[in-house]
Amino acid sequence: MKNIALEEILTAVALSPNVVSRRPIFEKYDKNVQGNSYKERGQAASAVILPFNDFPELPQAKKAIGVTVGTGGNPNRAKIDAQLTAEMAICEAALQTSCVGGTWLGATDCLNFGNPEKEAQMGEFVAGVEGVKVACQRLEIPIVSGNVSLYNENNGKAVPPSALVSVFARVDKIEHVKPITWKSAEAYIYKVGPSSSALGGSEFDRLFELQSTQLPELSYEQVLADSETLKNLITQDSVEAVIPLTAGGVWGTLIGVALNSEAGFDLSFNESSVISDLLAETLGALVISTEEIEGLTLIGKTKSDFLAQIEVGSKKHDFDLESIKSDWNHQLRSVF
Repeated sequence: MKNIALEEILTAVALSPNVVSRRPIFEKYDKNVQGNSYKERGQAASAVILPFNDFPELPQAKKAIGVTVGTGGNPNRAKIDAQLTAEMAICEAALQTSCVGGTWLGATDCLNFGNPEKEAQMGEFVAGVEGVKVACQRLEIPIVSGNVSLYNENNGKAVPPSALVSVFARVDKIEHVKPITWKSAEAYIYKVGPSSSALGGSEFDRLFELQSTQLPELSYEQVLADSETLKNLITQDSVEAVIPLTAGGVWGTLIGVALNSEAGFDLSFNESSVISDLLAETLGALVISTEEIEGLTLIGKTKSDFLAQIEVGSKKHDFDLESIKSDWNHQLRSVF
């Protein structure tokens, strides 16, 4: 890749269609069907409903049980490794529900693949199914439903072998569900989850056509440990927000939170790893806390002005959030 300024890279990722606000999509649908929404789409890491709230014969403890759903899937990864992509999709969806305190109940899948009459495409389908199976076994999440779409080709070329999945979870303590925005300046920004130099399957890789074939490694032990960490963190009063990592990595995730919070942030990274630290798409979450938390990776702090500052060694890069606010919020309105 040619020498491109960090600011140009970050702007391109922040305004990618896969990173910008999804509000133009979900605001067009009734988020309050049946009137049992506790946290709507866009208010927490995953939406939470109270399915038993309208049953007067049930005790209050039962009425207060929440249900949430997380989703996962990345066609960019699928072009590289269909099985690992499917495994990561299940883990991604599961960790989303952990961000609101969910205990996993079950999973469903939508498998989108090419022509099974062609050996290579059938091989991708088998790998995708195997990936879903392996992940569900390792996380002890039963598959309760699903569907398969085959023969997805355009001019003889198959779609990326994509396993799109959802994980459903029970939320016993709905009062602990955190928002995905912060209020306090000078709060600590922590990352939960692994670091990786692998940029394969990332939005950065797609935009700049790097064609990397290395995906982040997947550790089920870490996924399980991170899930418990997240469920414990949301019970702490000092934790203001818990946000699952998404497209665009740490940068893509924080941009969305900052724009919705109408506040900025400072981050600090080593020069040798700043691109992967910001843009590698690993599994995990960001935690915003007004108090220090031992054992987590501190990556920066929130602030009151509308500016993102990335400190790389002795150099500081300023990023004006106001300059992208409108495009980030409204880009998808021209499509949906």
